[in-house]
Amino acid sequence: MEPEAKYTVVGAAVIILAALIAAAVVWLRSSGEGVNARQYKIYFERQSLEGLEPRSYVTMRGMKVGSVTGFRFSSDRPGAVEVFITLDPATPVRRSTQATVQRHLITGLATVRLANTTEDSPLLAGALPGESPPVIAEGESPMQQVSETLTQLAEHADETMQRLNTTLSPENQAALSEALGNLRRLSRRADETFAKADAALDSFGKAADDVRALARSVAGDARTLTARYDQLGSEATVSVREVAEAARKLSADADRLTQRTEALLAGSDEELRATAQALRSAADSVGAAAGRLRHPGQAIFGPAEGALGPGEGAR
Repeated sequence: MEPEAKYTVVGAAVIILAALIAAAVVWLRSSGEGVNARQYKIYFERQSLEGLEPRSYVTMRGMKVGSVTGFRFSSDRPGAVEVFITLDPATPVRRSTQATVQRHLITGLATVRLANTTEDSPLLAGALPGESPPVIAEGESPMQQVSETLTQLAEHADETMQRLNTTLSPENQAALSEALGNLRRLSRRADETFAKADAALDSFGKAADDVRALARSVAGDARTLTARYDQLGSEATVSVREVAEAARKLSADADRLTQRTEALLAGSDEELRATAQALRSAADSVGAAAGRLRHPGQAIFGPAEGALGPGEGAR
């Protein structure tokens, strides 16, 4: 039974070894290290390669397309690191393709990420003169952009703090305190000025009320004087009319008396004739007075300016 047991162990070991070889071949093919895999080189000058190891993944659009085969310090470009990768032949590597290093925040393991900035660029077919495998350009990592942005923010913050320190210097603080004191004094004066302005407005309001009351009083007096003047004018007109009527009656009586007197003179002596002439003159005077009384306004206020003679003035 012992020889059969040994053959069984040997057979099992052979089977296990064959399975391991087959698994290695499959894994190598899946990692892009097969016979048909394409090799590329990347010069990293600005990005850190911390967490990047051989056989680290190379991805494009989130898919694994190859792996890192090795890296070394570049002898052609001082300060740069040459990273060698192998990619699946179907990977669309173009001249616009850029490589960046992405790092997992929890595990710290890094991967190489490939991205095409434009899909219109031609495929990266051959290597440049002096380069053995084709070279993929280095891109800008998002973490690097964030780091640069934070650095710029820190620089701006430092500059702002320096400006604040300059602004809050002892001389500026003293000037600011003086300006605030002036503002407080100006505010108090403004309150006093507003109070005086309110008092002045009250005075103006009272004065306006007095003026309005005076205007109403003057208007009332004017209406009273107008009424009195109208009444006086009407009374004067009536009186003048009565005088004119009496003068007309007197003129008519004088005419009748004159006619009688002339008839008497025809048969009387000289004395009666002289008396008749005197009566005639009196009748003419009364007629002239009656003619003037036909215009009561002129009798009271005098003739109009157009009717005045040389050297005469209106009353």
